[in-house]
Amino acid sequence: MWLFLFGLTYFSMAQEKRSVTYAISAQPLHSWMLIHSKSIEKYRGTTGTGFQLDLNRYRTDQLAYDYAKRHFNSGFTIQYMHFSHADIGNAWNLAYFLEPFLIERNNFSLRMRVAGGLNLASNPYDELTNPDNDAYSSPVNGYLGLGFSANYQFKTKVAFFLNATYGHFSNGNTKNPNAGLNYPNIGIGLEYKFKNIDKPLGKLLFYPERWRFDLATFLCNKSLPFFPKERFWTYGLNTQASYRIGKINALTMGLEAYVDESMRKSLNYSNVYGPQHLDNRLIGLLAGHEFLFNRCIFSQQLGVYVYKEVPGKLINRVYHRWGFNYKLSRNIMVGINLNANLQKAFIFDGRLIFSLYK
Repeated sequence: MWLFLFGLTYFSMAQEKRSVTYAISAQPLHSWMLIHSKSIEKYRGTTGTGFQLDLNRYRTDQLAYDYAKRHFNSGFTIQYMHFSHADIGNAWNLAYFLEPFLIERNNFSLRMRVAGGLNLASNPYDELTNPDNDAYSSPVNGYLGLGFSANYQFKTKVAFFLNATYGHFSNGNTKNPNAGLNYPNIGIGLEYKFKNIDKPLGKLLFYPERWRFDLATFLCNKSLPFFPKERFWTYGLNTQASYRIGKINALTMGLEAYVDESMRKSLNYSNVYGPQHLDNRLIGLLAGHEFLFNRCIFSQQLGVYVYKEVPGKLINRVYHRWGFNYKLSRNIMVGINLNANLQKAFIFDGRLIFSLYK
């Protein structure tokens, strides 16, 4: 009977419409490059100027609000940044974002934005034409953004906003040198709502259960700063329990184990560590948070290695992960995930995930 009622409810929801309000926004940007590695100390004081254009999609139907208990925005962004140091050059970021409202008071809202996508950078490292750029060596990189904005709607279709974002781009250590670029940026802009349409609701992959259990396999092909022309595989398994504490929020606990062949190379090459025959396998415990948005899940986790013979000069014991998963079905997801060693990208992997619910 319970399955019948659930199926009937799901079918009736699938026949409903979703109301979407489209808006465009524009803002000039100013940024500061953070120095997180000795290799990019020469860029201290580097700033950036640019702009950002957003296509916003506000869900305005009651069903969306009843589920999440808050309004939210999603869409696509184009960001341009010109850095003041000639080595770094210019960067274009093309990203998808999710933006839940944290506070709403009359015409005012405070929002948090999570964004991920592609970066196109103009001046990658080149041993002949740009040999000093240790920040990035690929013209195409991954981009991540985490920020907050304060919005005030002073007319029916027009809003004013202030924005602060922590931006990052790198190739995830798939090519070296790759210190990565971290650049907080601020902006001030205007938004204009231009269209409201109703669409079929489509397939819902939100789940009513509290618990989700994931088993994932992941794979990465990377390089090392000291062996930039060689390629190394990293592969492993991850298991995770996710407990939903709200409609769009969940807490996670996980365990992962992986083999990093680049560490095998580093250990063997060292006169100090090579004779010790240290293990290049690692096991880590993870805890963190997820944002749940129908087919999309954004995750942030803090990890600690409980088994690690690789010295701290190569890998820190504490690390963090940033992930994006996309649901192909209720039980199957694909995803990308960044393992960061302090503020430096260490592993950028693709993964296949199988999920069960309780």
